Amino acid sequence: MDFDQVWPRREFHFQAREGDFGTNFMNTDAFRQTIELLETWLRIDSTSGAEAAFLAALEAYFSDQGYQCERFEVAEDRWNLLVTREVAPRFIYSTHVDTVPPFFGPRREGVGFPGDEVGQGATAENEARIYARGACDTKGGIAAMAAAGARLLEAGIEDFGYLFVVGEEVDHCGAKQARHTERLRELKPEQIVLCEPTRNRIVSAQKGMVRCRLESRGVAGHSAFPERGDSAINHLLDALERLRNHAWPEDDLLGPTTVNIGTIQGGVAGNVFAAEASAELLFRCVSDTEEIIATIKDLVDAPVEVTGVVHNDPVFFKLPEPADEFEVCTVPFNTDATYLSELAPIWLVGPGDIEVAHSDHEYISLESLAEGIDLYEKLALRVLRP
Repeated sequence: MDFDQVWPRREFHFQAREGDFGTNFMNTDAFRQTIELLETWLRIDSTSGAEAAFLAALEAYFSDQGYQCERFEVAEDRWNLLVTREVAPRFIYSTHVDTVPPFFGPRREGVGFPGDEVGQGATAENEARIYARGACDTKGGIAAMAAAGARLLEAGIEDFGYLFVVGEEVDHCGAKQARHTERLRELKPEQIVLCEPTRNRIVSAQKGMVRCRLESRGVAGHSAFPERGDSAINHLLDALERLRNHAWPEDDLLGPTTVNIGTIQGGVAGNVFAAEASAELLFRCVSDTEEIIATIKDLVDAPVEVTGVVHNDPVFFKLPEPADEFEVCTVPFNTDATYLSELAPIWLVGPGDIEVAHSDHEYISLESLAEGIDLYEKLALRVLRP
């Protein structure tokens, strides 16, 4: 692939702005260039497992801006990317580069793009938005981080960097490896800002997760003769019903533990007892996940078995001070924070809305993007220029 075709090598010069972001900033050349940069990245498919083209685009962009880029292989044609200046980074912007399928490229909708009469006719229903896979999860956040970093450079600040990882949407393979990468462990940054679409609210806590599979065994036979067969589906349904009806833990901050039965498979025909059946479940947890796993196994009897267990405990974050200067929330979804927090304390925050991520109408509004740039700059300055 000719990466100059998918990533035209051109200069993007972001300027530090003064005052509130408002309509003035959103009409500047700097913000227009941020939008163009984002749309360029959104034209590159980076579905999990196929992140190479987008990583190459990021490397080309940051190299052109005078950054140093280092690759850390995770798997064939997959790598984590560290981006720094010549000085060691005390503050790191981080997020994942992979997106969920299916890929669809960018389109603009609404009123308020640079060059428009911003505010003329703009409402919550027709605000300026960019729709695309990854618009908010998380290429919009990456564009905001890039713009914030450019502002820091304009102010003469260079002790910051970026860490981009692969595989968050599937198995967190990039973040899992990053926490053990000696080069990254040696950096010892004071803070990592991790981007996920939180509507620019800083996360105080995220739910944990238990993913597992139930596998049931039966005896195939003609359904007219119950004494000669044993339905694996019946046993599976009984186990699922016990799990659904159990009183799972609740937390004052994070709320209830939730259970989702994501898939059910089994059987070959309506007149045959199913010899095998299975289900995939995901628990969003507010307490110790080892205890949740033990409870699951207690509630599931033979011939049903619990297999393929993967789990992460809830994460509680220390907020920037003073915390009352920021909007704060909790989130029910899982992130790379579980693993990257072994490298440095995490602030989890980003532009865009998780509720439209992964959908066929995923988007980021220009207002949220602009707010994200401002917030990312502000958070970096809390650490680098307190």
